[in-house]
Amino acid sequence: MGVLRVAVVGLGPKGLFALERLLDRATGLDDRARIEVDVFEPHPVPGAGPHYDPRQPSFLRMNIPADAVSAWPPSGTSAASGPRPSFVAWAGGGDGSDYPPRAQVGRYLADCLATMLRRAPAAVQVTIHGIRADAVSRRGARWEVLAAGTARAYDEVLLATGHEATSGGSLAPAWTGPAPLVASVFPIQRLLDRDVIAPGAVVAVRGFALTFIDAALALTEGRGGSFAATPEHPHRLRYFPGGDEVAVILPFSRTGRPMLAKPDPVVAAAIPGADVIAAAGCARLAALVEGVELHRELLPILAGAATDLLRATRGGHAAGGAVAIPRWLKAAAAGSPTPASGAAIDEITRSVAVGAGLSAPDAMWALGHTWRTLYPALVSRLGDGGLAERDWPAFRRLATEMERVAFGPAPLNAAKLLALVEAGRIDLTHVHGGTLRRRGDRTRLCSRHGGRAVDAVVDAVLPGPGATDLHRPPLRALLDDGHVRIAAARRGLDVDAGGGCRSASGALTPGLAAIGRVTEDVVIGNDTLSRTLHPLADRWADKVVERAREQAAQARPVTAHPVLG
Repeated sequence: MGVLRVAVVGLGPKGLFALERLLDRATGLDDRARIEVDVFEPHPVPGAGPHYDPRQPSFLRMNIPADAVSAWPPSGTSAASGPRPSFVAWAGGGDGSDYPPRAQVGRYLADCLATMLRRAPAAVQVTIHGIRADAVSRRGARWEVLAAGTARAYDEVLLATGHEATSGGSLAPAWTGPAPLVASVFPIQRLLDRDVIAPGAVVAVRGFALTFIDAALALTEGRGGSFAATPEHPHRLRYFPGGDEVAVILPFSRTGRPMLAKPDPVVAAAIPGADVIAAAGCARLAALVEGVELHRELLPILAGAATDLLRATRGGHAAGGAVAIPRWLKAAAAGSPTPASGAAIDEITRSVAVGAGLSAPDAMWALGHTWRTLYPALVSRLGDGGLAERDWPAFRRLATEMERVAFGPAPLNAAKLLALVEAGRIDLTHVHGGTLRRRGDRTRLCSRHGGRAVDAVVDAVLPGPGATDLHRPPLRALLDDGHVRIAAARRGLDVDAGGGCRSASGALTPGLAAIGRVTEDVVIGNDTLSRTLHPLADRWADKVVERAREQAAQARPVTAHPVLG
C-alpha cells in the first residue's frame, strides 16, 4: 500500500477550499492508495481563520452579499454526496441580498469543515494541528515541516498562509510613542478594552479603507453606542452615544480618498442593456492575446464599458461623466490624483444615495460596476503572464483605485460612517496626508490644516498582498534556499496554473505549491470567497490524487509468472 503524505500550511478559506477539492477528488481512490493530510493552523477556529473569526462582534460585516458566499463549488463539479448548503441555505434562507456579519460567515465555514471531515473518503486521513508551521525545508526527496519543535516529513506541501489579520502594520517596528500604539485592529477585542484605549480618548487611526471602518465601529458601537434610522432619510442613520466610546477618531492616509458604498443590485438591473454591455466587455478582454498592454488595450475596454453603461442610464450627469471616464482611468493608472468628485464626506454621501437608488448613477458608480462585472474576465486574462511585464506597476495603481470605487463597504456600514462624521465622532480634518509628530511629551496628528494632540494611535493598514511580508515563516527560508521566487515585477510567489511553485531557476519545485494571497499579481484577486474565480485548488487536488495513484501502483508487489519451457 502506498501512502502519500500531504501538509497544508494554513486553513483559512483558501486552505479550506483546497482541502475540500482534495477530499472530493480522492473519492474515487481504491483501497491501495492512501493520503494522509496534516493541516497546520494556529487559529482556534480552522476553516474561518482570523478574518472570519466567529468571536467578532456582529457589526463587522462582509462587503459582499450573502448569496455570494459558499464553501462549496458549483453544482456538478463535485463527486461528494450529501447536502452542501450555501451560506444563505445554512443561515435559514432570505433573499441573499444582505451583507452578513463576518462572524456568522466564520461559523458557516467552520461548520462546512466539520461536514467535509465527516464525509472524508476512506482513502484520506486528515489531522488538524492547532499550531503554526515554523519552517518548511527540503530533506532529500521529501519536505520537512517544523512545528512546535517537531519535524514531520511530507511528499507534498501546500502553502495557504493567507494574511495574518493580527500582524502589525508598518508603524510598529519604529514606533517610539509617546502615545501608545495599537499595532493592528485585529483581534478587534483590543479596541473594545477600556484599559487599552480609554473612554473619551482622542484616537488617530492610520488608514481610511475597510479596516478603518471596523476600527471606528469598535471604538463607538462596540463600546455601547447605537444607530437608528432617520425618518426623513430612510437610507441615513443617526448615532447615539453609549458612554464608553472614544471622544473623536482622526483618520489619516496618503490620499484621503474613501471607499465608496456598495450599491443595491437593483440600480444596475434597472438600466437597459447593462448585462449586454458587461458581456461585451468580458468578450473583448477574453479575446486579448497574452502580453496585454494596459494603455493600448485594457484602459480602452474599461473606458468603453463604463461610458456605455453611464450613457445607458440616461441620467442628467451621463454626458459629462462619460467624457471624464477615460481621463479618470488614465490618471488612476499613472498614480496621479484622480479627478476628484468632491470631499471625502461628499463622495461617501453620494455613493450611499446612488447605491440606494435615490440619486442618478454617476461616473463613479459606472466605473465601480464595470470593474465588478468585468472582474472574472480580467482575472482570467491578466493573471500569470497575461499582462505585459512593464505594465504591472501601473496595473496595481489602477486596481487600487478601482477597488476603492467597486469593493467598498456594505451600505449599512457606509451609512454608519456618515452618521459618525455627522455626530463629530469622526473628524476628517487631517484625513489627507496627515502625519504623526512628537511635540514634547505628546503625539500630534498634523496636516496642512494644523494639528491635534492624540491620546492613542491605531494602525488600520493591513500588510500588503503577495509575499512581501518575508519575515514570517516559512517564506523567508524557502526564498533563501531557492525553492520559491517572487515573480518579476510582481508581489507574489511565481506559481503555475496549478499553484506549483517555481524555483529561483524558473523550474517547478517538486511537491511544493502555494495558493491565495501569497501569490497575488501572479494570481489576481485572492481576497475573495468565490469558488469559481480561481481554478488552482482543483488543479492542485488533481495533481496530488494522481500522484497518490501512481505511488500506490509502484508499491504493488510484482506477481511472479512461471517460465514456460
